[in-house]
Amino acid sequence: MTPAGQLASIIELVEKIQLQPQKPADAVMQSYFRNRRYIGSSDRRAIGDNVYGVLRHCHGIQNALTVVTPRLLVFGYYLLVKESPLNEVEQMAGQGYGPHPLSDDELLFLSQLKTYNPFAMPKWLEEAIDDPKLIASLHEQAPVDIRINSIKNTRDSVLKQLIAEEFDAISTPLSPVGIRLGKRQPLHTHDLWKYGTLEVQDEASQIVGLLCAAQPGMQVLDYCAGAGGKSLSIAANMQNKGNLILSDIHPHRLQRAKERLRRAGITNYQLKDINQDNTWFKRQQNRFDRVLVDAPCTGTGTLRRNPDLKNRLTRTDLEELSALQRKILEQAQKLVKPEGRLIYATCSVLPAENDLQVAWFLNAYPEFEAIPVAEIWQETISTTCPFTSTSAQFLPHTHGTDGFFVSIFKRKNKE
Repeated sequence: MTPAGQLASIIELVEKIQLQPQKPADAVMQSYFRNRRYIGSSDRRAIGDNVYGVLRHCHGIQNALTVVTPRLLVFGYYLLVKESPLNEVEQMAGQGYGPHPLSDDELLFLSQLKTYNPFAMPKWLEEAIDDPKLIASLHEQAPVDIRINSIKNTRDSVLKQLIAEEFDAISTPLSPVGIRLGKRQPLHTHDLWKYGTLEVQDEASQIVGLLCAAQPGMQVLDYCAGAGGKSLSIAANMQNKGNLILSDIHPHRLQRAKERLRRAGITNYQLKDINQDNTWFKRQQNRFDRVLVDAPCTGTGTLRRNPDLKNRLTRTDLEELSALQRKILEQAQKLVKPEGRLIYATCSVLPAENDLQVAWFLNAYPEFEAIPVAEIWQETISTTCPFTSTSAQFLPHTHGTDGFFVSIFKRKNKE
């Protein structure tokens, strides 16, 4: 495709995303490209990267424009973020397969742009985060991290293979099973992915799985398993010994997890639908050595990867999710055996979903005590723990990861 053709697709995609505000941008893009198989892989990457760029800087561009339309958002992105001269953008519009020419009004609006703040976001969210460096880091593009399945291979072996195949790859600094790619490269067609040797997973998310400290022979429950990303990490440590339960309220997500577990060579698992298997859960009180609650949350720690999320989130969402997190913790704590551990995690950077929930839980359930993350880190991970606080809050500008939070509680022995 020509640059003008890519520009036309970018505008079309931004418009489609804005017309479906409750649908994740990646889902809209997948549908768009599925219906346009003539667009090659390199063009798809270029178009996708630019669409995410528009979404990432959407609020700053909107504030700089007098009138906002999908076309003007994209043209504003080219001018303000990509720093393309206006005459070059004007030339691309109207070329073959490109967008139609700029109107006189559009030219006027683009020539009179107001002050541009590259880190703008909704006011309520900016106030909730309340950290300029963190806000700036959430507007950056995230790296691609992969986790090596220790049942299938070792990190050193896979890293050597990827480097030999001219992948730009290095070891992750914190996770002992992670590899970081310097640029986006196709993985889903690679044999290492097809046969379950690797999974795409942010480094902080990998560490949450490791901090569960699941051991072979244990009874482990991933209470909000979703598509099983952390279950895969937990299962590798269990070495197919013991019992791993994945539960969720969305059966289709559990079926996706089932496919991934099979590909990874995991056999010691069961799937439980929380709604349909309610009676079963009532019989599991005080059963599990480990219960992971990877709670539904605002996902603010993943804004680097999901920039459209900040355009969909509201203060009401935060309030409703905070209440849901407490409800889930109330349910999950019943399932932890004496001396067992409850691991609470979110991909959020907001205190309302993290430290405030920990304080509430310890007050509501004095039979649990918090275990310092550094203590578990020393047991499970060979790298130096970067946290001195009891809980761990991973941040992009500090740790180079997505924003993840994890806190670990132990049920005291009644005796």
